[in-house]
Amino acid sequence: MRKNRIVRIICALAAIFFVIILIPSGEVSAAASVITQTKYATDSVTVNWTKVRGATEYYLGIGESKEASEKDAEAHTLTFDSDTIHYTYTGLKAGMNYYVTLRYRYVETDGVKEAKANTSIVKTIPDKVKGVTQARWYIHTKKVYITWEAQTAGFYRYVFMNKSGKRIRAGDAFTNSLKKNVDNEKCYSFKVKSVAVINGKTYESAWSDRIYLFAQPMIRSYNYGNDFDLHIEGGKLKLSWDKTKYANGGYNIYVSKSRDKGYVKVARAGKNKDTATVSKFKGSSYKKNGTYYVYVEGVRKSGGRRGGTGIGYVWQYKKGNVRQTYYHGQYS
Repeated sequence: MRKNRIVRIICALAAIFFVIILIPSGEVSAAASVITQTKYATDSVTVNWTKVRGATEYYLGIGESKEASEKDAEAHTLTFDSDTIHYTYTGLKAGMNYYVTLRYRYVETDGVKEAKANTSIVKTIPDKVKGVTQARWYIHTKKVYITWEAQTAGFYRYVFMNKSGKRIRAGDAFTNSLKKNVDNEKCYSFKVKSVAVINGKTYESAWSDRIYLFAQPMIRSYNYGNDFDLHIEGGKLKLSWDKTKYANGGYNIYVSKSRDKGYVKVARAGKNKDTATVSKFKGSSYKKNGTYYVYVEGVRKSGGRRGGTGIGYVWQYKKGNVRQTYYHGQYS
């Protein structure tokens, strides 16, 4: 008897649980849709989605982040009728991950409602990497930092070479930047490509243009490195720097009133020059009691292209005093 009673209690509890599952609590939960990518290109993607039962209208959004795509869909940037199940995005960036979000409208007894059906990742095919730049070269730590425009759909393959193009090291990178140990007296070169796997197939871009890497010219110092040949005289900025044999394209002089932004090219000097006198900054004379940040960029020409040494060190002029410091701003 006791055993039968226990069985009856278990059956009763199971029945109650089953009823609870069947009774909806409030609003009907959102339906799901499967979003797939059916066509691939460097600048476009075609997406298809499965129909959502009861949907009267669809809203599609895209972005480089999930949040951006959801916001785009919520804004009803693209609206489709209930029979449409595909769309081609054009004008996209190559080698990128994009998020696509699908929302839909439906009707219930208490009115018209809207819900999210799904978010999925789609990818564009990689293309030649652009914006490969020597961001900075730190003489004291003997390291060079290289950056390039991101292609987030996969990863990167690079080749780090000597000046003549002989390979020193090759490898993979998983962010759009790289640092390498260097000899301050040498010149190196570098190239990179983008690689992505889309639906099981591997796509590789062409190699980027090869850039040259060498140490940033330093403003000339004296008194054991405590003073620098940078001063203002008669409303003009005067400076000298240590020449480098690798700057066959000469030198650019940049000035800003802020350490980490706003630099303007104020002068250019030939490859055989190591001094400059600059008359104006943004149309105004230089003030002895002012504050300025200055750096010199070495330029190398090769194959019709020009590349520079970037900005790692900057020199602060403040009311007649000069000190060397570091750039902490962004690299384009």
